[in-house]
Amino acid sequence: MNRINLSDGELAVLAARIQKDYDYDDRSGLLVNVKTGHVVKGAKHTGKNYQYFVFWHQGKVKFLNYHWAVWAWHNGEFPTMQIDHLNGNGFDNRIENLREVSDGENKLNQLFDWKPNAVTGVPGVSPIGRQYRTRIHGILYYFSDPNEAFFYATMCGKRYK
Repeated sequence: MNRINLSDGELAVLAARIQKDYDYDDRSGLLVNVKTGHVVKGAKHTGKNYQYFVFWHQGKVKFLNYHWAVWAWHNGEFPTMQIDHLNGNGFDNRIENLREVSDGENKLNQLFDWKPNAVTGVPGVSPIGRQYRTRIHGILYYFSDPNEAFFYATMCGKRYK
């Protein structure tokens, strides 16, 4: 999965460059510039819970998910699938919090915002006629009680932050 539009050869060179030019702080999960000793904190994606890593490539500024840079530093290559943050915190880029997974596996570990529905007062549960529905792993389920819908969703692994 090549998200920054570089060839496989260019990705290999970039991974080697990250290993050479940066060091890794185990406690914070951040990369440190070897030449300056400065921590590369990354920048926050607008509207997303991830940081990105900024670098120059062939005279152009490129953006890379920070967790991809950490993965490349540790493994010497970029992931072929998605990177999942085990604890759901996209800013926690410690290597023990990262794993390479398929899209489906990544969605199973998704955290949803704790936003109560305006009508039901229950997060993730909305009224539909005389029933209440919730979506669990992409499938809609219908219940006669909003609290039952929420209970079922959380028992099936739907997690809220």
